[in-house]
Amino acid sequence: MKQPPWRYVAAAVAFFGLVVVFLATQHSSSSDNQDVFPATTHAGTDLLDDIYNTTLGFEKILAVSLPERTDRRDGLIIASAVSDIEFDFVDGVHGDTVMDKTLPPGDHGHLANSSIGSWRGHLNAVAEVVHKNYTSALIMEDDADWDVRLKPLLRDFALSYNALARVPDATTLDFNDLPSVQPPSASPYGDDWDLLWLGHCGMHLPMRGLAIHHNDVSVPETKHLRSWDIGEVTPLATYPPHTRVVMRQANMPVCSLVYAISQRGARKLLYSLSLRKLDSPYDVMLRAWCQGSDGTEAHVCPGVLPQLFDHYRRAGSKTVDSDISEPNQEVREKEETLNIRWSVRLNMEKMLRGDTSYDDQYPDTP
Repeated sequence: MKQPPWRYVAAAVAFFGLVVVFLATQHSSSSDNQDVFPATTHAGTDLLDDIYNTTLGFEKILAVSLPERTDRRDGLIIASAVSDIEFDFVDGVHGDTVMDKTLPPGDHGHLANSSIGSWRGHLNAVAEVVHKNYTSALIMEDDADWDVRLKPLLRDFALSYNALARVPDATTLDFNDLPSVQPPSASPYGDDWDLLWLGHCGMHLPMRGLAIHHNDVSVPETKHLRSWDIGEVTPLATYPPHTRVVMRQANMPVCSLVYAISQRGARKLLYSLSLRKLDSPYDVMLRAWCQGSDGTEAHVCPGVLPQLFDHYRRAGSKTVDSDISEPNQEVREKEETLNIRWSVRLNMEKMLRGDTSYDDQYPDTP
């Protein structure tokens, strides 16, 4: 016997209602963290959307790592996996395996073997960018850490630098009121840069050429911001809390933890630092190359403060922290990553089980 038509209608309505409730619930549970970090109001382009791909808008990501540091390699592999990031390793180098005849001219006799190895390891990554003709590449060290919200943060950096690159040098911009500019055609990060200094141990702020992002909820309160000199007052102390600054030219950066290089920049960098002169640790020479204080022209090296990447430090003996610096016999009571609120490394267990109630290293003062 056929059922009356109204029963079909009632069943259809009930099913539709269940679907709507399910979708609403899913949206509510998955967007909690997005609401904490609202999307910018700036119109996106297809090129900017590339920042959300597995190589963060670069053609390649390379990680410099000693093969025997399996602890660091495994940590970076897992952190990248839960962040939907793909990269290739470039083997780090022990300085005592670098032949003296391969070293360029310069006063390098005072450099420790570990510094020589770091120099060669990074330049092997740069050489790969040139040799394989990558349009751009992100180069990182194997202890790098970042915020869960890295991709939207990189998008904000790209928007800021694209605007800075098209206005007079002396201009200071408000991120929430960026001027309309011609979108880039080659890279989401702009068409005119040599190196993007994205992860470091601290840098100064120049007096001009800044894009200021107020109320960036991924930035810790000013009292929590630290540099390589733990006692140094942050250059952001004069700004309101939760301020991030993108600068047209990085100013006195320390540490080469994470940086991006364009093909143009990679060629010039490989020539200058591999063949022309070696007289300082790699990051010091990289800074001089950017500033033009090494006897060459200045290069286009935008920077950001606070940094978007910082060093992950695990709990326990500090001797594991570095393969370059002298061993430190102190003990760290708990793991940490300076300047990063929702650290991927510190939230690893939650991310692996799909828990989005991320732990904040630096919660705001009540």
